Amino acid sequence: MTEADTKKLKRAKSIKFGDMKLAQCEEVRNLILDAVKSENRNVTNEGRIAFERYISAVAIENRARMGFKFELAILDARIVGVIEIREVDRISMLYVHPDYTRLGIGSRLVFRAASRCAASKLMTYAADEDIGFYERVGFVRCGDRSVVLGIPSTPYKLSMSPRDKKPPSKLRSSSVALFVFSGTGNTLLVAREVGRALRDEGRDVHLYDMKAENGEILTKLDDDAAVGLAFPVACFSTYPAVWRFVESMPFGHGREVFALSTCGGFSGGMQGALGEVLSKKGYRLLSAKFFIMPGNYGNKAIPAEKNAHRVEKALQDSRAFVSDILAGTASWGGYPWGARFTHWLAQTRTPWNFFYRMFPILTDKTKCTRCYLCERICPAYAITKDGDGYPFVEPRVCESCQRCVGFCPSSALGNPKKPAVQYRAMDYDEFKITESKNR
Repeated sequence: MTEADTKKLKRAKSIKFGDMKLAQCEEVRNLILDAVKSENRNVTNEGRIAFERYISAVAIENRARMGFKFELAILDARIVGVIEIREVDRISMLYVHPDYTRLGIGSRLVFRAASRCAASKLMTYAADEDIGFYERVGFVRCGDRSVVLGIPSTPYKLSMSPRDKKPPSKLRSSSVALFVFSGTGNTLLVAREVGRALRDEGRDVHLYDMKAENGEILTKLDDDAAVGLAFPVACFSTYPAVWRFVESMPFGHGREVFALSTCGGFSGGMQGALGEVLSKKGYRLLSAKFFIMPGNYGNKAIPAEKNAHRVEKALQDSRAFVSDILAGTASWGGYPWGARFTHWLAQTRTPWNFFYRMFPILTDKTKCTRCYLCERICPAYAITKDGDGYPFVEPRVCESCQRCVGFCPSSALGNPKKPAVQYRAMDYDEFKITESKNR
């Protein structure tokens, strides 16, 4: 990145957002006047008079008292952007100071407003000069251009329904909190590569364990921090531990989010279900990407050459994925046929009980050293001790992530009647998903 880009990202990270106070009405008016001075607005004299009345400090204060919502963008104690929402679902005013353009202020104000919108769509009447901006952030035209009080405008809408396909949107945040759930290390490999690629592009990236108690971290992030979710596909959905984390996530207020997931082949379209949950929580969906990685269930032998090829391609695809989300050419995807059912099924114990019957996890006491690493790293807390002090996996609690099997130092966990080669993507010493050991 150039020095100018780095400075821009630092400025963007310093922007704060908050509701307008009545004492700020005059400052908001001055901001709007500064913004329109730099524009050649196509309005008649009648339109100019109507506009000046609308942006007067008295008119702004009156609308605020009537329940119109105003949110401000503030940088260095100065108001640099404002959005006004009327009737819950309509943007009636959006301005950014000309000295602070290209910092993503306008789009962030829009998506913060969208995250609070209780309606199925967010509407605006875009002036001719603003149409390009609204189309870039995902609005689509929904009517004919008209002139009211001498001011021409065209109706546009942003769908708030998670089922509607949305145009791609680029990552604008200057930092990323990447939350990772990994069973045997496949997902962690991809997440680290994505983190490295983002850092190479000047983003500040931190990796965290994806566990429900870490949802609190999201409440402490800067406004200009995006969220990344990295996890494996399982049962055409993902593990209950991942869904527990997603449910723990606080309201997003338009925060950007992307997802990356590893699988052995078919994803099942679970990104639709995830997108629906995150949209309802007020997050702005950027992209969901699936990466094919080595299989970690029931290997009779490790296909080393095939695995190496899959890993190499996934890492290459990881960097391509970062390029796509920075360029705005990646998309989230929707609900393919059957995905709603598989998502519902994954919220029950049925698939996990079936999975455990296919791949039961037992302890070979002739190999076990009773180090209890398996008990410490189990995300479902499914491992206890039997009467002899050996690890015991509770079938009705186990979520079959294979973490205990993959990282057992003595290869003591598995099914002696169905022997399989132990698989893990890395040694346990490398399996650290923490902020203090980013890679």
